[in-house]
Amino acid sequence: MKKTLCLSFLAFLLVPLPAGAASKDNLMQDVFVLDTITVTDENKREELHGSSAVVVENNRSNTIADFLVRDPEVSFKRRSAFGDSNDIISIRGMDSKRIMLNLDGRNIGSTGSVGGSYMDFGTIPLDNIERIEILKGGSSVEYGNAALGGVINAFSRRPKEDPYLSFYATMGGWGDVYDFHNVRGTYSQKFNAVGVSLGLSQQHADPFLRNNYYNAFHFNPKVYLDLPWRGELIFGYNYSQTERGLIRSNRADGVPNNDANPNLPGYNTKIDSDYPLASGETFSGGTPTPAMTVIGDDAHWTKYRHMMDITYRQEFLDTGFFETMVFKNYESRREKNYADNAARALLPGGPNGMKYNSSLTPEGSLVLDRNLVMDQSYGYKFKTGIEVLGNALLTGIEYKQVKPGAISVEYVDRNYNKAGPNQWTGNMASSEATSPADVFGIFFADKFTAFDVLTFDFGLRYDSYSHSSDEVSKRFFEDKVSPKFMLTYDFTENQSASVAVYQNFRTPTGPELLHAAQAASSVVPYLKDKYIKPETARGIDLAYKYAFSNSGFVKLTGFYYNIEDYIMQKSVPIPNSTSSIQGVYNMDAEIYGATLSAGYAPIDCLMLRAAVTRQDSKKHNDPADPNNILEKLDYIPDWKAVASAEWKINDQWTLDTSLTYVGERNYYVSTVTPQKDTLHPYTTLGASLRYRVDEHLTLEAYADNITNTQYEESWGYPALGFNAGVSLKWEL
Repeated sequence: MKKTLCLSFLAFLLVPLPAGAASKDNLMQDVFVLDTITVTDENKREELHGSSAVVVENNRSNTIADFLVRDPEVSFKRRSAFGDSNDIISIRGMDSKRIMLNLDGRNIGSTGSVGGSYMDFGTIPLDNIERIEILKGGSSVEYGNAALGGVINAFSRRPKEDPYLSFYATMGGWGDVYDFHNVRGTYSQKFNAVGVSLGLSQQHADPFLRNNYYNAFHFNPKVYLDLPWRGELIFGYNYSQTERGLIRSNRADGVPNNDANPNLPGYNTKIDSDYPLASGETFSGGTPTPAMTVIGDDAHWTKYRHMMDITYRQEFLDTGFFETMVFKNYESRREKNYADNAARALLPGGPNGMKYNSSLTPEGSLVLDRNLVMDQSYGYKFKTGIEVLGNALLTGIEYKQVKPGAISVEYVDRNYNKAGPNQWTGNMASSEATSPADVFGIFFADKFTAFDVLTFDFGLRYDSYSHSSDEVSKRFFEDKVSPKFMLTYDFTENQSASVAVYQNFRTPTGPELLHAAQAASSVVPYLKDKYIKPETARGIDLAYKYAFSNSGFVKLTGFYYNIEDYIMQKSVPIPNSTSSIQGVYNMDAEIYGATLSAGYAPIDCLMLRAAVTRQDSKKHNDPADPNNILEKLDYIPDWKAVASAEWKINDQWTLDTSLTYVGERNYYVSTVTPQKDTLHPYTTLGASLRYRVDEHLTLEAYADNITNTQYEESWGYPALGFNAGVSLKWEL
């Protein structure tokens, strides 16, 4: 505690980085500007010099994640086309738990409880979003804890004196033209000292996979208040409500609760011919009860999320500022399941030969009604910066209490929720909120340029993490000091290179702590009394960029991450049993790769882009796999390549085409013994044709996966084949 207080005092003593200070271009960062339809050819040519890319809303863009598909260093692991809130995205092989998502400077990752704590893009659609910044790797000193793989910063449109009003609507599908729709609007305007900004959206998708329908509503108002002496006060509120049908197994293999064995008869036979072959999902369990594994028609959850924040920013002198933000999250999820007697009867009985009695549970009746409070976290962040004597100085403090809530089981059918001799569940019980965790960080950075060509960026960050586990009566405390250094050399006006060397620190999520505590008290020898440790990552990022005069650029990047105590979560076998448990434990891992990208405008009306990434990984000291059968991390593609062309046919018509190749991905088969398999490579082709009616209105028709390629991003869950739609965007 004394160490924390001393470091806090030191941070305040440091001389207080305004945006834009020092080097002109951050080679470790990509920026997507969601510009209006009035983008000029000059803007298009200018973006070839910097790290920004001007993009427009097209295709079936619903969330921030949809703008990252063309990035070769970003890979996806989606189980469903709409509303998948699982661990769906990775940057350079680092999954969602290792990526920070921020909205207007505040972290919006949820704490999580039963079912995970991943980045739910569905709760942050594109309402009123103006710019998205992607910072890859962990070179920035400002972001800690969950930022090993990078940071995604989204920024709302700031109000100006002239009103801004927009309306966007798209609809389309894979079978019918109305399989899905997305409608959203934005408004912003400044009235003297008061500014308002508002985003509103509604989305719907019919089930592509069995029972997997999706509905979402989002509301995002912000109020900006100018204060004397260049101060500003911002009040933000973000509300989302999402309803998602859980995917029902569509495999007639006789095992509706586990589709892990492709050798079973009926594995490739459909139950319902209206939907593709796909594995199913379950309602997650937790202390003290396992999952409810057999779901019926209309099984779903509805998530409610409230995010509130207040920010005060004050500028001083000519180049200084300080900013304070406080925030509060509240997220809950209501889960409901309904009986499918035919599927439930396929499972073995409970203890002592007890059989499932379908007469006690009417077909389609409610068998689970559960409310989970996922997130009650709160915290603050203070930072201050100034440019003085050629140095851009930044320092700050942040604190977050990671606080999940209680689980309340309103109803459970005990006849329905039981399985075989080694899988007796009996009852899903309510539970009190688990203990919160405290995350604290201090950072300091100095950025300056020497000889007009060398830019030095030094940083130091201290992170601490403490948590008291009710399950094991043990208090965890870990802290780490992480140094960071980046050097950028501008060879010429059009040519520069950067190297960044740094350390990062990641603490366990709530679900990881929960499952780790359960595993530590289990009968699995290599997990017994093994309590989870935070991750320490050491990385190096390299980048080189050459910009051709008004015509294009070439950029080469490389990265290497060595992660000590990498937290692995997967099913592990119980000795002398056919069952398994959800194991969470530490091992070591390496991730490395390189990317070559280029853009070229041979003529004013044509822009060409291409990029290719080669990456790989290794894992070491895996206690669940001592023979190293699974020598790599899962779902990291060996190759990913993208190519696109935008042709402005005339002032009204624009044709945009894209080609994406994703290579082989290893994955872990969910079996009792270690086993791996490979998802095959795939290539998809997409195109859109936009027509600009006037300065306010644009129409578009698009088609994705034109070749109707059959592929999977996540094992057992087919992705969309050919799909098409139309959209309209109006702006004032």
